[in-house]
Amino acid sequence: MEKYAFADWHVHPNLKTFGHTFDSTVSDKSDLWRYKKPSAVSKLLNRLFGLTRMYQSTFSSMNLAGVKIAFVSLYPFEKGFFVNKQYCGPKTAFFADLITGIGYRRIRHLQKQDNYFEELKAEYEFVLSADKERKISGRDYRWKIVEDWVGIRQILDDKNILGVIPTIEGSHVFNSGLGEYGRPTCAVEVMNNIMELKKWKHPPFFITFGHNFGNDFCGHAPSLEKLGPLVNQSHQCQEGFTPLGWDVVDSLLNDKNGRPILLDLKHMSLNSRKQLYEWNKRRSEGMSPLIVSHGAVTGGSWNVTKKTGRAIFCPNEINFYDEDILEVVRSGGFFALQLDANRLGISKVIRKPLLSSGRARLTHSCRIIWAHLRHIAELLDREGLPAWDHIGIGSDFDGTINPLDEIWTSEDFPSMAACLLKEIEAYLDSPNSLKMLTNKFAEPKEVLSKFLIENTLRFLERNFKEKTTLMSYAD
Repeated sequence: MEKYAFADWHVHPNLKTFGHTFDSTVSDKSDLWRYKKPSAVSKLLNRLFGLTRMYQSTFSSMNLAGVKIAFVSLYPFEKGFFVNKQYCGPKTAFFADLITGIGYRRIRHLQKQDNYFEELKAEYEFVLSADKERKISGRDYRWKIVEDWVGIRQILDDKNILGVIPTIEGSHVFNSGLGEYGRPTCAVEVMNNIMELKKWKHPPFFITFGHNFGNDFCGHAPSLEKLGPLVNQSHQCQEGFTPLGWDVVDSLLNDKNGRPILLDLKHMSLNSRKQLYEWNKRRSEGMSPLIVSHGAVTGGSWNVTKKTGRAIFCPNEINFYDEDILEVVRSGGFFALQLDANRLGISKVIRKPLLSSGRARLTHSCRIIWAHLRHIAELLDREGLPAWDHIGIGSDFDGTINPLDEIWTSEDFPSMAACLLKEIEAYLDSPNSLKMLTNKFAEPKEVLSKFLIENTLRFLERNFKEKTTLMSYAD
């Protein structure tokens, strides 16, 4: 099989592993290098019940797959997952661990904690403390945090090394959204935490601004419908920005208090996204590039209430409308496609039959991915924009997702890439609707390489500025 290089915009190798540092006994479950292929039982559990118990994105699996750049997302779970008026305590923790795999004792701790920022710092230190190298199958592999574009270039020139760029999921990490648990949000504390974050040795490159529960900054999109009464997302759901939220955005993007931390739109409500687009266009410093680190398309417009997209796409607000995609691209931003089956297609499309060959399963999964890439390409082409230059992978592996069949872990990226190439070739080698010559007559291998890593590299070259020009605050 041909060798490929990959970049993954949204991955959580630390979610399960950090969770298991709270276990009463030490085991390899807390090792960021843990290497264990998905078992037949774990695959069956996923196909039958949607449970994802396997480790998907450890440093071992990413290194072995050829992942060169991993945007590692730090995420202290929100209390709303594990605490509400009806469900709390040991039984809730047991069933929550069954679903998430992050460990019973970790969940019991999260039920009691009241400081997201301290949780964030602990998770950050856990990642930094991981072994920097490991021998796998007789070969030495390494990882290192890269701080700027210069570091990226060095990673690309070095074999068997994974470059890690820290990111954050959810601005609740500044210690907000805890009002119903007896800790009202303090604006001064929030702003001080942002300043402290920017002084980290390795501050995050971007932050997923919203998430699954109210953060007192902006509204979030509904995302946990399948959990029903187990969770309550109503606070701030589908609302817009608060005044404090705008102050937080301004501080994050400010380059006078440290390197700007870019904004990721995933999980924002549609109202919040629309408000941010208008604010960004009026920004005196010029538009900030907007990121979707792990998204999927609805296939239609936000101006039409009834479903208008292709029959396979999920029309939910957590996915992105055509107007969203155009706003991201016109800002100079980036759209990374997630590999969560529940977001990529409706139920009858993503179902995992028990009786079919591995090749047939993989082909079906890749056709789902290709449908999203094709929709984005054709949309951009109609608007006179480059069709293939703003897309990449944002797997959300180990983020408690339901993976596509036969694309279980990072190690499946090479087979996914080979399968995708066939879909791209079939499209570009036959009559298609693309009008712009550079879009229509693109080389299939070049289109694939752009999706896998090249687009990411171009974005980082423009936006991952050298640290020496932005770190004067540390003097």
